[in-house]
Amino acid sequence: MSAESLRTDYGLPSNFHVLVAGEALIDFVSVGSDPDVYRAMSGGSPFNVAIGLARLNVPTGFLGKLSTDPFGQQLRTTLQANGVAQNYVRDDDGPSTLAIIRSQPGCEPQFSFYGRDAADQQLLPEDLPEHMPDSVQAIHFGSYSMACQPIGGTLTGLVQREHGHRLISFDPNVRPTLIPDLEAYKAQMEGWVQLSHIVKLSQADLEILYPGNQPSEIAKRWLAMGPKLVVITRGKDGATGFTTESTVSVPSSRIQLVDSIGAGDAFMSGLLAWLFDHHRLSLDTFAPLEDIEIHSALQFADQVAAVACARQGADPPLRSHLVL
Repeated sequence: MSAESLRTDYGLPSNFHVLVAGEALIDFVSVGSDPDVYRAMSGGSPFNVAIGLARLNVPTGFLGKLSTDPFGQQLRTTLQANGVAQNYVRDDDGPSTLAIIRSQPGCEPQFSFYGRDAADQQLLPEDLPEHMPDSVQAIHFGSYSMACQPIGGTLTGLVQREHGHRLISFDPNVRPTLIPDLEAYKAQMEGWVQLSHIVKLSQADLEILYPGNQPSEIAKRWLAMGPKLVVITRGKDGATGFTTESTVSVPSSRIQLVDSIGAGDAFMSGLLAWLFDHHRLSLDTFAPLEDIEIHSALQFADQVAAVACARQGADPPLRSHLVL
């Protein structure tokens, strides 16, 4: 997150609408053309989504564990500066997870994770709130966390408990280097799909999980499991939303690409923010969505991602940075 993008104009929300749960880590992003120089940036997919939502004026809280080391303090400072509530952030003496990221033009960023016994992975069931406040209408989870223990099991328990009470959003954000048994992971992942009302994944995720399958085939199968909306992002080729009744696609915005790190997280933030803006981000009001609503939501999410792609690292935009 760049210092110039941090929000310091208001205090932390006491009643937040969206709770984002999962990892918070440090991305080491290569600087310029020198492959040996890196910049340490706050990151992690759920963390990025929480920051993105807060910058879009959605009252947001984060649930997870942060290290007491200097990188953990950096993560806490970033949450605070962006107005993300930390009611459910817990301290841990383990180190912060580090992600080394190499980006090449035309290719997906390559991640190498260093997180043995790391703080963010140590989330336990006793770290969860016994009761969720009524203000929390939606929970977003997924990514790296679900391939790690004990946090993966803890978050599974959380969404199992809250599935009938909150709108659940899931982004697998697949990291193959963390998955020793892809078939076992896919079986677990489909369990998380069943617990979710919104599922967003990328074309790259699909190619890892279901090589040779058409996106529409996977979306149809997942919709039969329970989600009301499945969204597949396709980078420069736009995005498509699937419901049991319809398929809606939007083209991608024309941009000068600087960095695609965090693009999917920015898109996720934009999608959830549009639903919040239009009073659709709750279990009672979410479905059914009209095609025109899905189209507008995808367009808005694409614009949020496009602005993020014009910056280095995961750095989602403020609402004032968007052309509405």
